[in-house]
Amino acid sequence: MTPTPLTREERALELAALNRVRRRVAAIGFLAIIGHGVIALPIVAHHLVDDGRTSDAVILLVLTVFVTTVAIVVSRLILGRKPMTFAWALVPVAVPLVAALWIWG
Repeated sequence: MTPTPLTREERALELAALNRVRRRVAAIGFLAIIGHGVIALPIVAHHLVDDGRTSDAVILLVLTVFVTTVAIVVSRLILGRKPMTFAWALVPVAVPLVAALWIWG
């Protein structure tokens, strides 16, 4: 039994769905890689505070803002969305604030 050929509309829908899956897989892979940096910077900052190097820890928390912003912008571009919205702009600020509460709180 041979399959029936797809119409042009069906083929376009399948290609759009496949492209959507490709974008999601790429975004998940990118976030898995850069997420290590977003998590590691506050952990290293915590250890620096324990060593008495508070100024270095603050620099790492500022870098956390930059790395988190890059993660959000690139992942949204991979997904084909606007690079930044107001709600997503709060996340790069919230991550180091939560880390600062963890370190000094």
